[in-house]
Amino acid sequence: MTCGTRTLTLLALLLASGLPSRALAQEPSKPGSAQEPTKPKEETRDAPKKGLSHKYQVGVGVRAGTGYRVIAPYHEEFCGDKKDDGGNKSVCGSRQKVWLELSPSFGVSSSLELLVDVRLYLEEDFTKTKAFWLAPGIKYYTDPDSIFKFFASGQLVFENQDMGTGGPKSFDFGIRSALGIQFDVIRYVGLFVQGGVTIAFLRWLTFTVDVGGGVQVRY
Repeated sequence: MTCGTRTLTLLALLLASGLPSRALAQEPSKPGSAQEPTKPKEETRDAPKKGLSHKYQVGVGVRAGTGYRVIAPYHEEFCGDKKDDGGNKSVCGSRQKVWLELSPSFGVSSSLELLVDVRLYLEEDFTKTKAFWLAPGIKYYTDPDSIFKFFASGQLVFENQDMGTGGPKSFDFGIRSALGIQFDVIRYVGLFVQGGVTIAFLRWLTFTVDVGGGVQVRY
């Protein structure tokens, strides 16, 4: 074999050995063959805490209070005070008797609550009797999920009191509205204060402003 022939044979062997590696280097990678980088796991967030709204909660409130009452009789009946000449006054003003209220309630939504106030007076009126007071209605909370929440209520008032022989009607009817603020210590317990206005007009015209406070327990 001549020197030239040997040189050509050596070059052919070198080229043949280099082709597979070059083909492998140029071959595109198949989809899915390369391992995709692992995405970092997202940090687990804490589960949201329960709000402080009264939605679907059954509650019972206990409230005590007093106020100031003005009475204007329709037919100059005795309303608790007399004139200097001994006649009945046309308008009487006096402190409202101290009362205690029980108030069952139910939260129909986050902001709205149905309630019934049952008021029991702890002192006798000028008639030497005590009134029984029932006021169904609805209460609205401005910020139901907040610890501190303002509220407003609207109610119908039904009152019964023995007015004595020859006095005005025992039954009275009126409307009431109250504004207040509540501090929900936890989801199931709240403290509150409020002020209210009541206008009754069946027995005689009565205007009452009251203040009170108490505690509400819910489940």
